[in-house]
Amino acid sequence: MNADMQSEPLVIGVGTVSGAPGASCTALGMAALWPQHPALAVEADPCGGVLAARFGLSQGPGLNRLAAAARHGAPVIGAALFVQQLPLGFNVIAGPGDAREAASAVAVLAAHPEAAVRHLAPVVVLDLGRLYVDSPALRLLPAADAVVLVTHPSDEHLNHLFTRLPDLQRAARPGVIGLAVTGKSRYSPPEIADQLGAPVWAELPHDRWGAGALTGRMTGRAWVRTRLGQALKVLAGQLAAAPQPTELRTVS
Repeated sequence: MNADMQSEPLVIGVGTVSGAPGASCTALGMAALWPQHPALAVEADPCGGVLAARFGLSQGPGLNRLAAAARHGAPVIGAALFVQQLPLGFNVIAGPGDAREAASAVAVLAAHPEAAVRHLAPVVVLDLGRLYVDSPALRLLPAADAVVLVTHPSDEHLNHLFTRLPDLQRAARPGVIGLAVTGKSRYSPPEIADQLGAPVWAELPHDRWGAGALTGRMTGRAWVRTRLGQALKVLAGQLAAAPQPTELRTVS
């Protein structure tokens, strides 16, 4: 899947099914730590964006402008007109904070997913938010070369994921969905993978220092050396290098 070794750019989707297990942190961290150069993070959460508020960004440019450019289905080439730079040092396309605006913009992108997101950058990481039933972000899944579903490892959250996963697997390309489990679990990655029918690609630690930087509460580059930063760096590296997502091993 290495973007430097293929003509087609990469699109990575990151989402969740229930709770707040850190999908946005995972998407941002993977984008920031993508091998060779940062990826472009796109906040495509139909429930409303948080990046502008967390990092003091302007309300535009952002996802609304991208949606306007993608409305007629022609490929959108390059992201310069839509991006802002995070204090973390890489570009993002931030979503509007208003859920109605965000859902409308995501629905426009989802009507032409390949044309809307594929050619924005060599590597695009989509923060899809919570993939609830009828979320417009579901229609972005077919454009993703890999989809990381972030989940708490409690019985409650794993059960929610178990009931939703078949629908998500049907919506996405075959074999592109893997799990990132946040925090300690009484189940091993092979046990979770066997019960849910999807591989566990990463075990992400609870790390207030790393999460603090990725949510705008702390500043500085030292977060890349935290336990969370290192785990996300390894996950991004494996996604970049794996010929197929199914070949990834679990990252602890």
